[in-house]
Amino acid sequence: MADIRSPSNSSKDSDDKSAILDQFATATNTKVLNSQNDLDMKDKAMDEMLNWCHEQKTIVVLKSGNILSSEPSSRAVQNCKSLLLSKGIHPGQVYAAKQSLISLLLASSEDDEASRKQKKAEASVDISDQQKHLRDLVMEAVAQNVSDIHIQVRQTYSKIRMRQHGELHVYAEWSEKLGREIASVAFNKETDHATSHFNPMVPQDASMPLKIHGKDIRLRLASVPAHGGFDMVMRILATGEERTKTLEDLGYTTEQVDLIKMALKLPFGAIIVAGPTGSGKTTTLAACMEMVENTAKLYSIEDPVEKVVEEATQVPVNSEKADRSFASMGRAALRMDPDVIILGEMRDEDTANVMVRASITGHLVLTTLHTNRATAIITRLVDMGISPVLLSDSSVLRCLVCQRLVPKVCLGCAIPLRSSVKHEPFIAGWEAVLGADIINAAHARGPGCDKCNRTGVGGRSVVAEVIWVDEEGRQFIQKCDTTSWERYLKENGWMDFSARAVQLIKAGVIDPFDAEKVVGPINTATTSKIFKY
Repeated sequence: MADIRSPSNSSKDSDDKSAILDQFATATNTKVLNSQNDLDMKDKAMDEMLNWCHEQKTIVVLKSGNILSSEPSSRAVQNCKSLLLSKGIHPGQVYAAKQSLISLLLASSEDDEASRKQKKAEASVDISDQQKHLRDLVMEAVAQNVSDIHIQVRQTYSKIRMRQHGELHVYAEWSEKLGREIASVAFNKETDHATSHFNPMVPQDASMPLKIHGKDIRLRLASVPAHGGFDMVMRILATGEERTKTLEDLGYTTEQVDLIKMALKLPFGAIIVAGPTGSGKTTTLAACMEMVENTAKLYSIEDPVEKVVEEATQVPVNSEKADRSFASMGRAALRMDPDVIILGEMRDEDTANVMVRASITGHLVLTTLHTNRATAIITRLVDMGISPVLLSDSSVLRCLVCQRLVPKVCLGCAIPLRSSVKHEPFIAGWEAVLGADIINAAHARGPGCDKCNRTGVGGRSVVAEVIWVDEEGRQFIQKCDTTSWERYLKENGWMDFSARAVQLIKAGVIDPFDAEKVVGPINTATTSKIFKY
């Protein structure tokens, strides 16, 4: 795990260069280009000028004729314009650009055979270069609050997409060679598993710690083969922030947090956090781990280790080896005198049996599961082979949580719902279900502003269902009657996904369109007890 921080004198030089770039941008009424996100995705390096740009190292000419330079006031820029004119090409606008962007554009355009032979002869330099590009890509994603980086490598290109606030956006398009090399470097040089070797023909996963500019950043890697190439996804788990977000920060209500805290104070039983892929279960689990008494011994079984928690012993799992599976490592942890066991994910019957065994033998268990509703956790566990009678035991289930993530409107550009042209055709239907007061208070996504990077989204909030498993609830669990259980819960003031989403709409926090993506359409047909055909 290499630290790429520069010495103090280099840091001062970097600050001076940044100041010069800013001055040039101000003088030319342009802006400093920091990343490929600032460029037209189709505007590649100009082939006619590529060899000359490689020699200069600080300049690149795009097909549009625009000139990017990390030294925009240098003689090289004037020489570049003269060379373009001699080739019958009219020079475009000169832009100040970070050297990291220049290097990345040049690297992405290196496709000729001579360049490949040269790079093969200098393998160590090549790896170093690609590691730098990998870090630049990750830092760009962190700066934009991205959750996942998608690298789609195909026969003739590599497409980079980033998931921001749950939505995928195209970031850049690279050469096939650069995308493949960065994927190889990520798996072969940067992961926790030193023996891991990247093979694009088989699914692989690993965790990757990076130290960039003094920040400890942790990512989870996964790759699958695809027609014509492969896909790799890097999920950003930690960004060097010291403070773990609390449940309140994530979007849980005070009442929901009180239920979870009450369950965490119990000496035994299971707390299960469910939700679809990418719904923030790992972050919620880390927040729960932070609330466990510091006198307790925690063992966390994970595949791979994602968020580092100092108070816990985190045990990595290797699903390819039977003696290092979730179930076998969970059973091993039971022999280590634990107070709390965290199972990163219940994937099969063996792991579910470890959860039950740990609960009934006097341990507090935290784990995650993939389901769509809190009550559906029971259905999923029964489907995994756990007896409903065993699940209804008072020693097993304590608190069931299911969460999803919904985008929040940007407070800088949000507009009243009634003034949104896009929402106007649906307002009457929503008002029939929610009432005029809620519609009057609601806000819609705005046109975008500098604060939200023109997305109209100001982050994401958890929308959650939290169930305290009481004695009456255990009767429903034993019968696997989740429909009657939900009816009983609502009669006693329980808040499901829909009720929580309505709260956030009324508070002006989320757009009804975004709410419908989480809870389904808000109309009279879906809320009626009997569907009218």
